[in-house]
Amino acid sequence: MGRFAFLLAAGISLFGALIHFVAPLLGPEWYAFLQAPPKVVASAQAGGLLAPTGAMAIGVLMLVCALYALAGAGLLRWLPFAQMVQGTVAAVCLLRGLLVLPYLYRFPERVWTFDAMASAVWFAAGLGFLVGILQSTNARRAVIAAPGDASGA
Repeated sequence: MGRFAFLLAAGISLFGALIHFVAPLLGPEWYAFLQAPPKVVASAQAGGLLAPTGAMAIGVLMLVCALYALAGAGLLRWLPFAQMVQGTVAAVCLLRGLLVLPYLYRFPERVWTFDAMASAVWFAAGLGFLVGILQSTNARRAVIAAPGDASGA
């Protein structure tokens, strides 16, 4: 279960990275579709550096999230501060997923279907990281406890 959860989080993160990496190639309409702030869309329309630089930076961050999820799934051998980064990513994704709720309550007319879906997807990524962390922690505890139980002293 933990491996699948991490793989789900990795898939979501990789997809997020991909759509940010292709944004500069697809133009201002793509930034607008992805609900980028008006300043970013204007930058894309004007051919400025804010839009592509921001998209690349976010894409790299999402790629790093995917790498840590793949490490959690056991597909990568070692990454520095893995547990700390995975926990931080889980918290950020869960908070990003929940961010839509106050807006739905206070300003329902401002929340588009895209906003709700994006929040649900990032909440799922956060759950993937969280479940993966919890499952791998339980598995480590079982491995640590097993040698003492098996010695039969």
